Amino acid sequence: MDDGVVREQEVPPGRLVGMSFSILNGADILKFSVLEVGAINDVTNPKLGVPNLLGKCTTCSAGDIKSCDGHYGAIKFPIGVIHPYFISEIVRMLNIICPGCKSVKQNFEFEGSTFISGTSTQGNNHQSCKYCSDNLPWYPRMKFRAASKDINGKNVSEIIVEVHEKLPKKLENVNLSDLLPADYWDFIWSDPQQVELCSSPTTRTLSAAQVFLLLRGADLKFIKKFVSRPNSLFLTSFPITPNSSRVTESIAGFSNGQKLVFDERTKVYKKLLDHKTPTNEFSLHVRDCFNISKLHSVKPANSDSRSGLKWIKEVLLGKRTDYAFRMTLVGDPRLKLCEIGVPHGIAERLLISESLNTWNWGKLNAWCNLCLFERRMVNVRRNGSLISIYRANELELGDIVYRHLDEGDIVLINRPPSVHQHSIIALSVKMLPVNSVVSLNPVCCSPFRADFDGDCLHGFVSQSVISRVELKELVSLENQLTNQQNGRNLLSLCHDSLTAIYLLREKGVSMNKIKMQQLLMLCPNQLSCPAILKGPECQTPMWTGIQLLSMLLPKCFDFVSPSNEIYINKGEILSSSLGSSWLQDTDDNIFCSLIDKYGNKALDILFAAQEVLLGWMSMRGLTVSLSDLYFCSSSSSRRMMVEEKHYALEEAEQICIIKQLMVDPKMGYLLSHGEEYLIAKVDEIRENHWNKKASLSKLSVSAFKEVFRDLLHRITSYGGKDNSLIAMVKSGSKGSMLKLAQQMLCLGLQHSSVPLPFRVPEKSSSLNNIKFSGLLKNSCDIIHSAGSNFPYAIVEDSFLDGLNPIECFIHSLSCRDTSFSDNADVPGSLTRKLMFCMRDLYMAYDGTVRNAYGNQLVQFVYGVGDGNVVEDSGLCGFGAPVGSLAACSISEAAYSALDQPVSILETSPLLCLKSIFEFGPKRSVASRTLSLFLSKNNERWLYGPECVAITLKNNLERVLFSDIVSIVMIEFSLQTCDMELLSPWVCHFHISKEIMQMKGLTVQSIVDALNCICYSEEISKANLPKLQILSRDCEIEDAENCGGTFCITVSVNTSNGFTVIMETVRDLVVPFLLRTVIRGFLEFEKVDILWNDQPITSNSREGSRGELYLKVYISGSCDVRKCWNLLLNECLHIMHLIDWKRSHPDELCDVFSIYGIDVAWAYFMRRLKHAMLDIGKSILPVHLLLVADCLSVTGEFVGLNSRGIRIQRDLVSVSSPFMQACFSSPGPCFIKAAKNEVVDDLLGVVDAVAWGRQIPMGTGSQFDLIYSVKGHEVATPVDVFGMLGNSSMSQAKNVKVKVASACNDVSSKWEALSFLHDSKSKKQINLNCKSGLDMEGNDIWHNVVNMSYSLREILHKYSIGEFLNENDKSILTSALQFHPEGSDKFGSGLHNIKVATHPKWRKTRCFMLVRTDGTIMDFSYQKCVMGAAKAYKLSPKLIDKLYMAFRRDSSTCTEQAMETKIREGVDNNSNPVCL
Repeated sequence: MDDGVVREQEVPPGRLVGMSFSILNGADILKFSVLEVGAINDVTNPKLGVPNLLGKCTTCSAGDIKSCDGHYGAIKFPIGVIHPYFISEIVRMLNIICPGCKSVKQNFEFEGSTFISGTSTQGNNHQSCKYCSDNLPWYPRMKFRAASKDINGKNVSEIIVEVHEKLPKKLENVNLSDLLPADYWDFIWSDPQQVELCSSPTTRTLSAAQVFLLLRGADLKFIKKFVSRPNSLFLTSFPITPNSSRVTESIAGFSNGQKLVFDERTKVYKKLLDHKTPTNEFSLHVRDCFNISKLHSVKPANSDSRSGLKWIKEVLLGKRTDYAFRMTLVGDPRLKLCEIGVPHGIAERLLISESLNTWNWGKLNAWCNLCLFERRMVNVRRNGSLISIYRANELELGDIVYRHLDEGDIVLINRPPSVHQHSIIALSVKMLPVNSVVSLNPVCCSPFRADFDGDCLHGFVSQSVISRVELKELVSLENQLTNQQNGRNLLSLCHDSLTAIYLLREKGVSMNKIKMQQLLMLCPNQLSCPAILKGPECQTPMWTGIQLLSMLLPKCFDFVSPSNEIYINKGEILSSSLGSSWLQDTDDNIFCSLIDKYGNKALDILFAAQEVLLGWMSMRGLTVSLSDLYFCSSSSSRRMMVEEKHYALEEAEQICIIKQLMVDPKMGYLLSHGEEYLIAKVDEIRENHWNKKASLSKLSVSAFKEVFRDLLHRITSYGGKDNSLIAMVKSGSKGSMLKLAQQMLCLGLQHSSVPLPFRVPEKSSSLNNIKFSGLLKNSCDIIHSAGSNFPYAIVEDSFLDGLNPIECFIHSLSCRDTSFSDNADVPGSLTRKLMFCMRDLYMAYDGTVRNAYGNQLVQFVYGVGDGNVVEDSGLCGFGAPVGSLAACSISEAAYSALDQPVSILETSPLLCLKSIFEFGPKRSVASRTLSLFLSKNNERWLYGPECVAITLKNNLERVLFSDIVSIVMIEFSLQTCDMELLSPWVCHFHISKEIMQMKGLTVQSIVDALNCICYSEEISKANLPKLQILSRDCEIEDAENCGGTFCITVSVNTSNGFTVIMETVRDLVVPFLLRTVIRGFLEFEKVDILWNDQPITSNSREGSRGELYLKVYISGSCDVRKCWNLLLNECLHIMHLIDWKRSHPDELCDVFSIYGIDVAWAYFMRRLKHAMLDIGKSILPVHLLLVADCLSVTGEFVGLNSRGIRIQRDLVSVSSPFMQACFSSPGPCFIKAAKNEVVDDLLGVVDAVAWGRQIPMGTGSQFDLIYSVKGHEVATPVDVFGMLGNSSMSQAKNVKVKVASACNDVSSKWEALSFLHDSKSKKQINLNCKSGLDMEGNDIWHNVVNMSYSLREILHKYSIGEFLNENDKSILTSALQFHPEGSDKFGSGLHNIKVATHPKWRKTRCFMLVRTDGTIMDFSYQKCVMGAAKAYKLSPKLIDKLYMAFRRDSSTCTEQAMETKIREGVDNNSNPVCL
């Protein structure tokens, strides 16, 4: 590249249509190899390509890798080995057929062919076979299997056959080897080269030759059912890859030139050539050669070779180019929005191809002279060959010259990773005298998600005219002004420009004439009249900041934003508030309106506004100092703000505790004991409060955030007017109010997102050391072990006030744990899965959405879901890659969610989005849950949703008898009962009264539950006797307790003669009773009361942003469908407390199994929309609909994995092994495809990009040509009779085909519209024509009359202002060819035709032609008819009569009467029209 030399690459012509996979046999390997390697040193032979010690390939004489890709060699084996890929198939075949007679042992059906048991594959008689016949002596069954290790533990790759027969009980002590017949192993041929590894007499190891002989007698058709190519079952040779793929390092500086370091494969190749290798280990070395392949997923521990998937990405999918650059990005607001500043030195090193023509002759000739002066030679391409020229006069027109990059050239800019469509933009080059950095206008950084902290941009220089046209028309900035992710504007003002707009709208901002004139140099609009002509403080005219902002807007621009109190009329700002949301990325921002109204001109408006605003900011100045961090203008206001902070934090702490306690099931028990008891228990409750689970602490976190949000809103009133930080935050330029409050007010809530083995103080403040010391009773308090805690604390100090060591430690825990390092791979993984699943979806020309693989239909109409049409903003046209756009929209939102905290105590939008796409059959049933939302109609409950949640929890959560029993004792006491005989072994269950009351139970309810289970069928199934349940005073309880427990006794009834011992009571009765469900349902293992954060929207600024809901955990042995039906059928008394429309099973597969695909689809859509709202990204509904439809196109939701992709491909009977290999596990994918000899038609996008095919999107997608727009120009006069009279096309060489074809179509339509079908009319025409016309004249007159009638009918069948349809438009287009001013009427080109009133005569209809440039032009169809008559060369007399008929009828009769008279051949005086 540095010397300007462009290498010539000879590429054979051809069109790739598919890829066939198959397993190579020995003959194939030897066929494509250039060297048969027989010695160890030949493994790195120079014939296998470069690099080598000679520095040259002896096969093709190339000297570098760019000129030589390498050549393959082959190792011919001394003995044949079993192919490792077919060991499982061989084992299966050997187990099916008999080793003696080769008959089928059992009924076998495979791919439509059925083999009956006992049928020989070769027609042999299996009755005489000793292994099959029952009449012969006993020959036990055998089993073949593949062995990976021998009896000594060494690795092997062999097939083993062993005796597989169980001996009768009477022969259990007899050795099986003693019972085997002497000729049992006679079916195995003796192999002299085999070394027997198994010493057991019941096991034999088979060599490759022995396996071959066993299969030789089998039917070939039978073998082909397992292997398509039987000669591939055994390997006789192995390929050696080229040197270039095995060299890992080249070390220079040795005496013999250089030293090459080869990878592990070279060592394995050498082992194959070692003649000392034992025969039984040779097959193991062959298997190692397969396992160490780059496509294999399993790698040796000491291998440095890339994994298979990485190799696929870097070698096959990754493209290399020399026409690219990568540099650090800096900002330059002086650059236009569509420009990129490239260093002059870098531009001179980048080449771009340009074809030499008369237009650029002077420019390229001057460049060639300069290059010849510097290097004395220039390389150009002429007639497809690369040549060198030494003089400028040797250049010829048509030569392709490789010149340096210059100003105005188009380059493609990208900042990896490309996560959305607009991260690839074509910009115009601007040469700058800088070094090693590229410059970009800060406004253009948002599409790249870039800033100026070291980010790099990649640039690509296109080399063909077609690619440069595509860049300009498809991905240039002018064509990407609308963001296809959300339908909003892609660009908007940023940083200092937003701050300037905020400051200009403040009261008292004014500018004198000198400043306005200075700014007017940058403003495209004229200076308006001053707002102040003269005042007491200023004697000169003054302009306000609002006036300056109005000058930046077009004069005819209107904009209204009621939420921001912004009203703009005709470019003048009539009303404005200090809100800035109308300038940011919102639905009603001003930049969307500018782009909608002015299109590409909005770029010039933004650039001019940026220049003016930055110019004013430079005049005014903006500084940030420590006084801005102090925030308040005086110490008194500072004290007031700090006091208000203390009150707010105390309120937040109280609300946190109240919210936490309100959902505590113990509250009902505490409140029943009165207020004094509750106050006495507060300390104990608060102590237990820190040991709550993270899921329950979300409620406290949400409650604190609500109070703290109000505090942030309050403290803005304390800020000074000149505070630069507040101005930057409020304008949306930089920072946030939360960060600013942490700097100058307090850190607020700090919590850990992961469990910690210690706790932290609940409140921390260095301003009150006594209070802080009281919280920590000793120095070990902070390291107090509390199991798995999720602690959080309220830090009252700020960075400005200073933090003590403990506060710093707490803050560091919070900041470190909420980082995204552990989940940084989530967006990338999600992007990769979505793209592989959806990148092949495109919008077909019939309006449907289809998959390029098999033309599978995904959506009938793009943007229609659930019967409703959603708005797609008209951004996608036919052929658009809508699947890729949808996938990029979701993945870009995932990347933006990395900035948000990932915490267990707060809902993480990123992890929520990840969980949405993790559906499918659960691997573990332990985490299946149901979500129950509270009904909104619960106003009658006195204590609000907390009381409802506790009520539902108490009714659903199971309470076992073991949960309330504290002590179990078995007492021996003789029982006396008049009616029944009881066992002396009595069980005593001591129950805590406090626990019973906290769970809302009574003694009677417990006894009833136990009696119910004792009289049920379960006790009989457990083989237990009848039990007697009593609740009575217990002497043992009274002696050991002071009334804190009560006793339930259980006695065993022995009336039926059932003998009871203590072991029976201890091992059977007690466990059975402890498993009894006292309340709730056995299927519901646990019920948690959780907090659900509502989606964050712009309208949710006030009130609570969440709600309580219940998470029901299902026991592992229960089916979700059964549990859901249990809720519906058995919980009638609490059904009114649950919102059933929103309640659902948490797993998508469970929703599908219960309600079907429609409900599952709606559930998936709802969750996806909420996830996008939580992230804070607005995405068009069409993208979300397409994601849901793509994943459910098979009738059930498939996962984002290789299995889901395979299910979709199998549905349309399309095989795509290459695409699946690019997704995961390339080795197994290719091996499976090769074994089945699959043909991949390369229909997808990945296939096209990797192998250079036309991408099946856009113009490359499938479509049917229904109508082709024809040209409007007539090169020469056309044969009128051939155009209008005949249906055939004119064959003249000087006639354009497009025009002739269009006119023929129009002629046929005019013939169809003719009303001259009756014999009387035809006779009248013939009689009139006989006086002056021949037969040909008859047809000409007929067609002219039909033309006039058709055009007049078209004129009157449309209403005023209505556009013509395509059929009538084509007729008018052909008729306009005969207009005397036809070329002037067409102008810049025809866009449409409509019916309108004449501009001069308002009561007269005419046709109005709409041009491509937006201008309109009227034309008369009568002039078109007259032009056609003249073109047909009718007689002058007939033309004059026709003209007079038009003229007279325009004033005396209607057009319809005039047409009738012309058709009837009479004039206005009822005289025949004679010629």
